[in-house]
Amino acid sequence: MSSLGKPNSLLSPGRRIFLRQSTALLPLLGTELQAKQPDCTGARYRLVFASPYNTELWLSSPHMHQQLKRNIEDFSNGKICVEIRDKGQQGVGRELAVQVSRGAIQGALLSVSNLSPIVPKLDILNIPFWAAQSQSYLNLITSKLWQQQVTDQIRAQSEIAILLYHLPGARTLTSTRQYGKLLKTPSDIIDVIFRVPASQVLRQFYQLCGTTPVQVAWKKAAMLAASKRFDALDPSVTGLYNGPNGLNRHIGAVSLINSVQDGWVSVINQQWLNSLPRKLRIAVWEGAEKTFTQHLPMARRAALYCQRGLLRNGATIYYPSADEMAAWQEIGGYQRREWHATKVALLGKVSAFDEFLAATQVNNGLTFPT
Repeated sequence: MSSLGKPNSLLSPGRRIFLRQSTALLPLLGTELQAKQPDCTGARYRLVFASPYNTELWLSSPHMHQQLKRNIEDFSNGKICVEIRDKGQQGVGRELAVQVSRGAIQGALLSVSNLSPIVPKLDILNIPFWAAQSQSYLNLITSKLWQQQVTDQIRAQSEIAILLYHLPGARTLTSTRQYGKLLKTPSDIIDVIFRVPASQVLRQFYQLCGTTPVQVAWKKAAMLAASKRFDALDPSVTGLYNGPNGLNRHIGAVSLINSVQDGWVSVINQQWLNSLPRKLRIAVWEGAEKTFTQHLPMARRAALYCQRGLLRNGATIYYPSADEMAAWQEIGGYQRREWHATKVALLGKVSAFDEFLAATQVNNGLTFPT
């Protein structure tokens, strides 16, 4: 399997090595890439790709809109035209997952948590404190075990396939500006009204911590934060800064507990993909693989940019002590017996989770920048 879960029969090992080496020679943040739109005059197929994020704000977000567009169009020799529908114009979160699943659009960028209602197995990533750090997460998703047990099964059992994973950073504990309190220890969030995405596992985590979890659609988070409908939320720094409708103006104190990777995925409709000639299917996967490799340094730079942006907006950022992190691990970590039933329900047996945990420790040839 490739690091994206693409069958090896479609992407040879030599081709994968070439893609990774050639990527290093390209300007990652070049203005030409952002400004120049490839010519789609000779295109035979159109790939509509929707995203909640603004293409122009590429410094703050590893959405990779233009890179994915350029790469797929280049590898297809212009036979596929990628149309980016950004800024949530096609919807946000689970709306996009449903549209891709039904074939209303061909592809989209969304969070793992918003995909989990359609692909429940992915929710295993939201058990806290086992795959949150970027290198651990990268090790996991590029492992043969993950490709075989998760990515391949998603492709076999649903209408969508994962084109590439994105690593925007780990989830936080963040108070709204209206609430304003710093959430340093588990006792600080007891009875706090906590916004959660469409993930049953994240809901269970915050219940273990004593909060009152409420599911709030991502596109409504800013409005409801301003109107004091919830007190805290948990996206990564990148997610907080790029959230829809000016969410970053409603952020109070950010505590970097690094509970769960706030993973994103770019997904594609399989019926559309399988309707392409074989060479063009290969072109889509090659474009996605190259984009995945390009995104790693951009994700790191974007996270730093977003931290500075939140601080400029008046938010505070707190790094928990070792003792505080131990307290979070103790109350909600993956080792608790309360997660036993979840592991069995999502993976079939607890030992399968232990195998995934071991996979987070093995580098598969890619290193996340530090």
